[in-house]
Amino acid sequence: MMLNPAQARARLRKLIRGEERVFLFLDYDGTLVPLAATPGEARPSGPLLDLLARLCTCPGLRVAVVSGRGIADLEKLLPVRGLYLAGVHGLVIRYPDGEEVWREDRAGDAKKRVEELARKLEPLLEGKKGFLLENKSAALALHYRLASPREAVEVVRRICEEARPLLREAGFVLRTGKKVVEFCPARANKGEGVDFLLSGWRGAFPVYLGDDETDEDAFRAVAEKGAGVLVSGRPRETAARYRLAGPGDVALFLAEVLQDRSPDG
Repeated sequence: MMLNPAQARARLRKLIRGEERVFLFLDYDGTLVPLAATPGEARPSGPLLDLLARLCTCPGLRVAVVSGRGIADLEKLLPVRGLYLAGVHGLVIRYPDGEEVWREDRAGDAKKRVEELARKLEPLLEGKKGFLLENKSAALALHYRLASPREAVEVVRRICEEARPLLREAGFVLRTGKKVVEFCPARANKGEGVDFLLSGWRGAFPVYLGDDETDEDAFRAVAEKGAGVLVSGRPRETAARYRLAGPGDVALFLAEVLQDRSPDG
């Protein structure tokens, strides 16, 4: 039986204390910050940015944000020195020194395919309210949080039908999240992104926190060697071993990690 959030925080804190090297992986929307009506409204608070900055200075600790958002978006939202960023579900990695690596060999082709797909789908959204088509450079996302539920079902169905032939041709896959569907390269997988970053710091204890279905690949990636943490107000079926209640609970957990790992306490 899964521990309640308070018990989970205590157990995770004990686990991390016993590890020489820890790699913290954090989803953004719904994990670090509450979900918002539009992507632009989900912004980090000053105290959260300060907390992340201080964590990035702790010895034996690395911190990465792994998100479906594009790298450029994450860089604007999280101007934190020392922070690793993994955008487009771990497909694009930006290291703290500014180096950017694509795990997909055909980066230019992916961008071209996204533009082609956007041109094909945009006309289907004309006159539709509450839908947002977001070009992430390497992926395309359709947000429908502000759309009426009835219309959303029909529009999303039609969009997916129209996109399917091009997805097969491009080697893209369809991923679903909370009020969003995304079209992205098959290698855009948070689990692979986590493994890629861990390969550069072998022996580290990985802890992954996320709230969405797209985080399940990452939970599975860390299951045997670390800890997966579902961020949710209620239990659900998941590959994660632990659960925290929401972004506020995540902030408390991160503050506890800082207290234990920081030389200043």
